[in-house]
Amino acid sequence: MITTEEIAIKVRQMLIDGMEVNTDYAENPDYQRKDYSKEGIIIVPRSIDGEGSVRNGSINVNIHVPDIPQGVGCGKALFHTNFARLIELRKAAMEILQNHYEHGCGYNWNIGLINPPMKEPNHNEHFVSFSLDIVVREKKSNN
Repeated sequence: MITTEEIAIKVRQMLIDGMEVNTDYAENPDYQRKDYSKEGIIIVPRSIDGEGSVRNGSINVNIHVPDIPQGVGCGKALFHTNFARLIELRKAAMEILQNHYEHGCGYNWNIGLINPPMKEPNHNEHFVSFSLDIVVREKKSNN
């Protein structure tokens, strides 16, 4: 049976092939965050249910963007959310991944929940995320 981890490999490759990411500034799509000073696209496989002939699962795609430094206030550095860049990267990723059917492999996905920007705890960055809602169908043989 196919797992969300196996599908995440396909998702990552599609993003690598389809996005124009400046590797000097951004991490390539990956499965974990390594450098919080750079933009990054992180693919997070979630659960998939049961052993039935039709199974449902999901993968989160998290897009991280460093906040914009805005000077100092009360002796502490101030930062603002880079909404424009978050929106730009999310839009590009969603266009690449929208409504995908993997011919011959028995699975497809659609864009699911789209989350607003969230602060990354302990880091001066925000991230947006969206889910890929996956449907896996058992492949039947004609033997």
